[in-house]
Amino acid sequence: MQADVKLSPGGDSFVAEVDGTEAGRLDLVRRDGVIVYPHTKVQPEYEGKGVGSALVRTALDAARAENAKVVPLCWFVREWIDRHPDYADLVEGA
Repeated sequence: MQADVKLSPGGDSFVAEVDGTEAGRLDLVRRDGVIVYPHTKVQPEYEGKGVGSALVRTALDAARAENAKVVPLCWFVREWIDRHPDYADLVEGA
């Protein structure tokens, strides 16, 4: 399954679509050069199919591209970073 992940028009979330249907969303808040990720939601029918991982990877790659630090308040983002230590340097205070 291929999830197409894009920043929302308002810039307040990353949205994953599968075959034109919204499959998940990763909310974000920007504060003084830091990006806070408070919540991730994947629709039940897409759970366990890589949609959440695609959201987090895209969001973190975007943060790295803009040299921003991140605060993973969302448990899913925090655990994803724990499983992918090559992204740990993005965490504020790490």
